[in-house]
Amino acid sequence: MTREKVYYWPLWFSKLLSQKEQKKIKKILPKLQTAQLFLWRALNIYDDFLDGEGKRAELPRANNYFRRYLEIHYQLNLSSDYYQLFNKVIGNLEKANINEVLAPKLKIKDGLVTVPKKLPSWKNIINLSDKSLALALGPLALLSALGYKTTDQKMKAGLNFFKYALAAKQLADDSYDWLEDLNHGFITAANTPILRAAGRKDIGLDFKNKPEILYLLFAQESSPIIIAEIEKFCKKAKQEIKKINKETNNFLLTKLILPLEKSCRAAEKFTQAALEA
Repeated sequence: MTREKVYYWPLWFSKLLSQKEQKKIKKILPKLQTAQLFLWRALNIYDDFLDGEGKRAELPRANNYFRRYLEIHYQLNLSSDYYQLFNKVIGNLEKANINEVLAPKLKIKDGLVTVPKKLPSWKNIINLSDKSLALALGPLALLSALGYKTTDQKMKAGLNFFKYALAAKQLADDSYDWLEDLNHGFITAANTPILRAAGRKDIGLDFKNKPEILYLLFAQESSPIIIAEIEKFCKKAKQEIKKINKETNNFLLTKLILPLEKSCRAAEKFTQAALEA
């Protein structure tokens, strides 16, 4: 079985705990790592369907992955407050998927984009994490197995760390796909500033004849906002993880946060070069 990066999240999280605590959770760690893989693969298949690219034959496989993920977590017989959190996170995932399906799409004809009068505000942009926050439940289950309640600082800090990290990751993914999403009529946090600026400045968006305007608006309007938000989330994520362990050279920071920060620095250079060209 190929092990994607998420497989290691519970292991990396466990390294933040004391040696004594690591010994106590040694037996359930492999189970939670396997659950991470099942969830990751299920979410990727479901995302393909949400994007209109899913294959019918893959849906039973996704459902099987998700069922096995749920089975592992519920067989751990953790505390009731953990399962309350578990159900809330899964519920928010379902709501996020429903909202994505029901969200209005852009009208595009012959390459010309009709900008809607009302655009998403993205005031609660942290909610971008809802689509993947279930992946944080594996690491948090380790804390529950050690007797921590969801009201304890370590549990809160762990949840908040992943909220910030996953919101940043989702925003980074949206920024990478901004043009493709526009082509498909999807309105995202990454391309909304383009649409808002086009409406404000009465600029026509034309994929066929004037694609350079889209790129310029992305560099001027979207990129600075995206970079600022990702940097803010990364900073907050690092603050939260320090509440669990002050060590700055841990795997979660080097594998999850550092790549996002490096991407921001690269994006800043690219944006500056694009604006000066």
